[in-house]
Amino acid sequence: MSAPTRRTFRLANWTLRPDRDEDAPPTTYVFRCLALGGDGAACAAQSPPSEEPTEPQKTVFDHLREHPEHTSFAEIIERPWVMWLEGPA
Repeated sequence: MSAPTRRTFRLANWTLRPDRDEDAPPTTYVFRCLALGGDGAACAAQSPPSEEPTEPQKTVFDHLREHPEHTSFAEIIERPWVMWLEGPA
């Protein structure tokens, strides 16, 4: 029989916060078409990611001109977050 293994645990306070450090990835914005085609498949057309929130809206209007029946869209915002160790509990 082997001897039991001893372990030591340390409690710590972690905080989740938006990553606003200088080296953090940028927040990006995308619009994706939610319309369904005649076969029930999702259109899934989307704008290129942009750091400027209004830039992807141009793609929405371009897409609507080509597909007037596609009127539903989702905005996808990718914002970096980071876990921050505050110290022992």
